[in-house]
Amino acid sequence: MFVLSKLEADVRVAPKDLAKPPLAAVTEVLEADYLDKVIPDLGLAVTIYDVISIGGGHIYPNDGAAYFRVVFRLVVFRPFAGEVLVGKILSSTNRSPSSRASPQPRETPAPLSLHRVCALAGLDPSFFDPSEGVWKWKYEGNDMYMDLQEPVRFRVGGVKFNPLPPPPHAQAAAAKTANEAAIGSAARPFSPMEIVGDMCGDGLGLTTWWEAAGEEEEAAEEQERGDAVMVDGEAG
Repeated sequence: MFVLSKLEADVRVAPKDLAKPPLAAVTEVLEADYLDKVIPDLGLAVTIYDVISIGGGHIYPNDGAAYFRVVFRLVVFRPFAGEVLVGKILSSTNRSPSSRASPQPRETPAPLSLHRVCALAGLDPSFFDPSEGVWKWKYEGNDMYMDLQEPVRFRVGGVKFNPLPPPPHAQAAAAKTANEAAIGSAARPFSPMEIVGDMCGDGLGLTTWWEAAGEEEEAAEEQERGDAVMVDGEAG
């Protein structure tokens, strides 16, 4: 889920921060530039692990800032194929048996979930209920609804990084011609990083499904133990 990556970057420290120790000044810039942002082909930056080296410190005319060549390590969120995550269903459409969910990795700040969108392949057989606006899974004759805002457990199939969309003014004409909303709007939200997964398997899907099943199994086991004690008592 979390990967430690080594990066190298040119860091500009503003004149007002030159009185600070170089490590503190550089770390502040790195945190502002990287944390809670998706790095293409790498993942979502979670925290600066450490700064390995700081070189340079050059000041150029008519600028006043100092430029450092910094080597550092960054903790990024990038789940691997086959990993099981817990997310929350954010929206559903009738175009395909899929939902959009936001993964919620443990020990990460809540705002990070805004940058991750996961397309979840629905369970089979699944059907879209237009009256409820959600998908439902047919299981042993029962309708198992995939309600919005419900926590789900899913298996990661892969990670996809999307290029930045064109500027709003550049894509407005194209979107109008195609009669569709512009990328980045509420109708077509942009996600720089997508996690593609599925809910087809034991223990996957809404967590409440399996919690209920576990409670029923525990109740059945307690009943069996009670029956066994009663039989032994009668036999004695």
